[in-house]
Amino acid sequence: MKNRLHILFACVILITFVSMGCGNNIKTSPDTDVSTSDKNFTSTNGMPLLETDLQQLYADAQDIYLKIVFGSFNCDTTKKIEKDNFTYYKVDEPNYESFESFKSYLANYFTEDFINREILSPDSIRFLKAENGDLYMMDASRGANIFYAGHIFHESMDNENQITFTATAYYSNTQEAYVGELFYAEPPNPQDFSTQDFTFAMVKEGDFWKFDQFACFF
Repeated sequence: MKNRLHILFACVILITFVSMGCGNNIKTSPDTDVSTSDKNFTSTNGMPLLETDLQQLYADAQDIYLKIVFGSFNCDTTKKIEKDNFTYYKVDEPNYESFESFKSYLANYFTEDFINREILSPDSIRFLKAENGDLYMMDASRGANIFYAGHIFHESMDNENQITFTATAYYSNTQEAYVGELFYAEPPNPQDFSTQDFTFAMVKEGDFWKFDQFACFF
């Protein structure tokens, strides 16, 4: 019996090492390799379970995405356009004062399809291109979800052309705003929260990873 256990244990070790050596390699750019076979990552910092470069891509994409969701752009309120009963103010941001420079900035983090589908779609009324090409934004914003308490990222599903991962966000079940510290691991009292799952997807556009699906927890 002991011999059989020793043989079984040796086989498990061998399979483990073989598996670790056969992972696919994917690239964030022509100069950077990202191995997805050895996922020794944690979500305790609120970041997805990805390599450092892709975590930074997520963080940068989240920064601009949240600015869009919450309407927190710096605007010149002395320059406005009235259209279809809506008021728009000129965006005063050094990285994207024109409509086209805004599209170019977004293209660092999101696919062309996502930009045209979700952010600057023909049906969207949030942003406006002025006659001189300047970027204007609607005079409207929303606040954060006061019940949001934290989130947990789950392991990604990867191949050479796409990386998909999900996150579970937690929201307080009480009728009052959540006032505790935000958490990024499963809470000891999950019954006190409701949850919602969100899906993120990155695809290769040229030689670079970009988000084709994104979400806001807050």
